[in-house]
Amino acid sequence: MTSELSPRLRRVVDALPLEPGMRVLEIGGAPGAAAREVAARVGPQGHVLVLDRSDTGIRRARANCREEIDAGRLSTMCASVEDFELEPGTPLFDLAFACRVGALDGRHPQLYAPALANIRSALVPDGRLYVDTGSPLTAIQLD
Repeated sequence: MTSELSPRLRRVVDALPLEPGMRVLEIGGAPGAAAREVAARVGPQGHVLVLDRSDTGIRRARANCREEIDAGRLSTMCASVEDFELEPGTPLFDLAFACRVGALDGRHPQLYAPALANIRSALVPDGRLYVDTGSPLTAIQLD
């Protein structure tokens, strides 16, 4: 069971400045369609972490991305962006992106600051965050 990449998600993934070997955090990434495409683009030395607040969504992402998970190129975490933290020892991410995440797109403004703080702590010092509030993405300043 796999999820096809919609035209909207294809535009988002195409707009990301992905490079082989990158570590990418996808926020609100269930059921994993974009994550699979990103994992393919960053290649076997890269990694994608799908973060989503929905248990059901994470279960779907695990089912849809079984091959990438088994290969060690993708992992999942069930948590909200405003409450998550990486497990100790987890390498930081080069880039993060989010599509339709209320804490980042203005629907829940009270969650914006804690979400940005958590994302900032999960990224390398010059890491970048992209949110689907532009055409198709907006780069968010983290410093």
